[in-house]
Amino acid sequence: MRRFKILKSLFIRVYDVKRPLFFLLLLKIWGLFCEIIPLLIYSYFVNYILVEKKLNLIWFVIVGYISIFFIATIGLDISRRISNQMILKFDLKLKNELINKYIQMDNSLYKKYTIGDITTCIENDSAIVAKFFLSHIVDFMYSVVYVIVLGIILLLYSWQVALLSFVFVPMAFIVVNCLGNKTKRVHERLREQQTNYYSFLHSSFKNWKDIKINNLEDEQFNILNGHYKNIRHSWFLNQLLLHIGITFSYFTKNFITQLYIYFIGGLFLINGFLTIGTLLVFVNYYVCFFECIQNVNNSILNFKNDSVKINKVIDILSLKVKEKPYKKIKGNDIVVKNLNFSYDCNNKFSIQGVSFKVKQGEHLAIIGESGSGKSTIAKLLSGQIKPNAGMVYIGNVDISNVNSKSVLDKVSLITQEPFFFNTTIRDNLLMVKADATYEELVSCCRKANIYDFIETLADGMDTIIGENGVKLSGGQKQRLSIARAILQDNEIIIFDESTSALDNKNENDIISEIRNLSYGKTLISIAHRLSSILDCDKVLVLKDGKMVAIDIHENLYNKNKIYDLLFKNQYILED
Repeated sequence: MRRFKILKSLFIRVYDVKRPLFFLLLLKIWGLFCEIIPLLIYSYFVNYILVEKKLNLIWFVIVGYISIFFIATIGLDISRRISNQMILKFDLKLKNELINKYIQMDNSLYKKYTIGDITTCIENDSAIVAKFFLSHIVDFMYSVVYVIVLGIILLLYSWQVALLSFVFVPMAFIVVNCLGNKTKRVHERLREQQTNYYSFLHSSFKNWKDIKINNLEDEQFNILNGHYKNIRHSWFLNQLLLHIGITFSYFTKNFITQLYIYFIGGLFLINGFLTIGTLLVFVNYYVCFFECIQNVNNSILNFKNDSVKINKVIDILSLKVKEKPYKKIKGNDIVVKNLNFSYDCNNKFSIQGVSFKVKQGEHLAIIGESGSGKSTIAKLLSGQIKPNAGMVYIGNVDISNVNSKSVLDKVSLITQEPFFFNTTIRDNLLMVKADATYEELVSCCRKANIYDFIETLADGMDTIIGENGVKLSGGQKQRLSIARAILQDNEIIIFDESTSALDNKNENDIISEIRNLSYGKTLISIAHRLSSILDCDKVLVLKDGKMVAIDIHENLYNKNKIYDLLFKNQYILED
């Protein structure tokens, strides 16, 4: 994508950057005058003081240089303040835009991106985009304008020498452009390798317990070293190409062109076409001219390199995410009609032709063998995934027609492996109800049978529980997750084997407490104990993704072979 096409694309999405960008351009014009005036003073110094020996004018030169120094410093200070504020503000806004875009994606679109893609885009790529306006627009335009101005001045001093000296300019642009294209291809490969590396790290840290249990440390280190090797090779090649381009510009400026100018200028001086003063001034202007050429070349090279990341960000921002409306769902009845769902990695349906109803205030148990689709139904009912066919109604509202917040304001899903942030117990609870009082936090923790444990901690509610609650046991995490659901106080609660790490007494106490508190609420339990099934109003039996029965326990027990077989092979009958 071209430089100004990117600018237009970003302008569409970021309106508050236009004013600071306009001021920065004005300050660059200020800086341009501050760069040109010293050259004019130098010309005055050479022609009138060195050549014509008018030493009484030396004070004009000194005062001029000092004045320009202070004026330029003021402009530079203001420019840095505005540019730093603009970059910081734009970077934060851009990160928010990207996070919102990812959050709004449907599951089918979101799952196309790995955690490495998301991390790289939000943390690394956005930082490059945030500096785009300053580095690739303001500074680039300044260098181009400065080149044009200096080129005109050189032509005015000696058009013959100027035209002869310009011969190296097109060659420099051609070489740098070719190198830039190669750099871009290498950087695309490097970014892909870094994305895979971040995905690997995330997976390793997330599954470190399994890695330790299965003694996979050596294998993980070998994979890690493979990522390092690939990244190191691409990074080195990328840096090599960048430095070749920069070195070529430097060599052209400081060796070929200056020797060439001195040679051509000397010939013109010997033949009387130039004076010594004009030659000295011309060389001084030409040094500045080719420094600007070098800056333009470096900008082209860096833009080719950065455009890979910039385009990735723009691709995400340009995604047309269908924003569904928010609708407050009234009523707790759940109606599921002919539900079908399959995961991408499996052509076979995980859920096929499932239909059932749960009335407000009822407690439904869902049972079945591992892989029968129990957790998939829980995800479908909570709107985490969308069905391939069929519909889920909550309170006569098709949840596929409303946004996720509409569903999450109605449904709490408590999973077997709940997620927690690396912060305090208090903060993890407040995430579902920011204005909850301390008394409310204590109350929900008591009802989930975890408050006694919290009291034993040195920092109590302010104890940091680690990444994903790593400092808690499985049962403690489940009880804290249940406390969070009680605090959230939604009208539909789904337990996806969320009490599996608890003993029978704790599970019964918590479920009983929730039932007592949740008069009128709709409960759905993916059950693993007979006692919890006995307390439910209805039991839904799944096998291979299909519903084989739904009825009360008394009408299923010793009357349905699949139901009885589940208890014989899997479910625990307590005394």
